[in-house]
Amino acid sequence: MSNVKSFIDELKQLSNSDCFNVYVPSLDKEIKFRAFSVKQHKDLMKSALDGVEGTLRMYKIFNDIISANSLEPVDFSIYDRTKILVDLRKQCISEIVNILDVKYNLNDLPVFNFVFDDSKEFKYKKISASVSLPSLETDSNITEKSILEFNKYSSEEKKIGNSLSILLVYELMKFISTLTIEDTVIDFSEINTTDKKAIIDNLPLKLINDILDYIAKFKDYEQSLFTFSDGTKLNIDASFLSAE
Repeated sequence: MSNVKSFIDELKQLSNSDCFNVYVPSLDKEIKFRAFSVKQHKDLMKSALDGVEGTLRMYKIFNDIISANSLEPVDFSIYDRTKILVDLRKQCISEIVNILDVKYNLNDLPVFNFVFDDSKEFKYKKISASVSLPSLETDSNITEKSILEFNKYSSEEKKIGNSLSILLVYELMKFISTLTIEDTVIDFSEINTTDKKAIIDNLPLKLINDILDYIAKFKDYEQSLFTFSDGTKLNIDASFLSAE
């Protein structure tokens, strides 16, 4: 038994030294990351079996991988996520990915040049909404709460039926920073989920649509940075860490 424990300790030490430099856009510098582990791969594959909740959990797992594998304590931005995962996969697994039985080289993706506005303000009558791209920590915390919301439904049918409204509300929570009416300012980072939901339910539809449009434009822009020249999109899913 002692030999096994010693062997595992040595494996952990080797893992800590098996590192790669990855450029982090929000910091404009390289950070050292540990290689992916077998357990991380297994956790991702398990998420593929859990329907809508599994998809939500998958993104949280990716966030956790980035935080756990970084050798520096950084609260990364959501727009760092795909860039870090792609660069780390190229270095510690392979630059080749299989998409619909066609092999693609990750090095053929467009040069990463993030120029999207990371914050914006929208106004409707007396209401002002400040939105910003969330950190991975914020994304993970709110995703975890949305999973708890799904767990309130006993059947998969009810979960699917309510998925759109749940995802929409929790996505808004991630991106809204503050809401202001005249001299009253609400900081979304300082209030609980119940209050956030109540506020969102009472916001004017015009303001909600403006925020959702900003979110959609961000996601479209991010996807364009990970689309090959023939129009094929790179999807970061549960099979992303599988070797080709």
